[in-house]
Amino acid sequence: MTDARQVTAEVTRRLQAAEVPGATADARWIVAHVLRTSPAGLAFAGPVSEEEIAQIEAATTRRSAREPLQHILGSAPFGDLELAVGPGVFVPRPETEVLAQYMLTWLRQQDHRPLHVVDACAGSGALALAVACHAPPGTQVTAIEKSVDALPWLHRNVAACAPRFQARGSTVEIVAGDVTVPDRWPTDQDLVVSNPPYIPDGCIPREPEVRDHDPAVALFVGPDGFTVLRPLLTNAASVLRPGGLIAVEHSDNQGGADGVPGLIEATAAFHTITDHPDFTGRPRFTTARPRPDSPSGSG
Repeated sequence: MTDARQVTAEVTRRLQAAEVPGATADARWIVAHVLRTSPAGLAFAGPVSEEEIAQIEAATTRRSAREPLQHILGSAPFGDLELAVGPGVFVPRPETEVLAQYMLTWLRQQDHRPLHVVDACAGSGALALAVACHAPPGTQVTAIEKSVDALPWLHRNVAACAPRFQARGSTVEIVAGDVTVPDRWPTDQDLVVSNPPYIPDGCIPREPEVRDHDPAVALFVGPDGFTVLRPLLTNAASVLRPGGLIAVEHSDNQGGADGVPGLIEATAAFHTITDHPDFTGRPRFTTARPRPDSPSGSG
């Protein structure tokens, strides 16, 4: 008879031999997923069947080859959301939750309703759905995404979360389009939030999970990493209401005058430009306010 503890120990050994980061935690997630419980619930799991062992072995082989754990499990957590992910869509990262917390705090401080938000480069819908499910009731979210591979995941996640945000009177509209094209943007927005592609073409990530499995269109973008961000900033400035906000995620080496804050300042369309750290203290996202004289959808 084989129990969950023995199986988990063997999976951990195999993942460690394959030099998988976080092997112990990943092993618990894999076994728990197959046994239809939580990692904490493994302590109460009964005997593991031969069929379950075969499924665990298959998942362990995939993880040993450095396929992302989230692809194997079929989902990724983002705050209290559980988002479907897989090949073709960027897996949301914990670092982005800091950006989500900031924008939600800002939205709750606004004194008018309804609020209007654009998630530019929406991907799996992590930021759009965080807004729809947690911002003040009645918030209207537009999620813009151009990737034909990512869009099915976005539609799936919006549909799964719809009962939750619709109960709050909020909405999510999906726009299949390129954020660099002005006519894909709705006007009169309170917030534009984006986690755009920002890795320069020549900078190949070291992690196989990122390099080999995250879609290139969500990662690489021109020689300096700003090919999408430049027109995105122009379009955001044209649709933000006076007093609105833009919040853009970037890599931890794109802060400061030579990075995203400097690029935003160079547009001359924003003021109060502030760079913010993630939970490790590294620069992670920049916020700015549109200048009163910038062209906007509100006239």
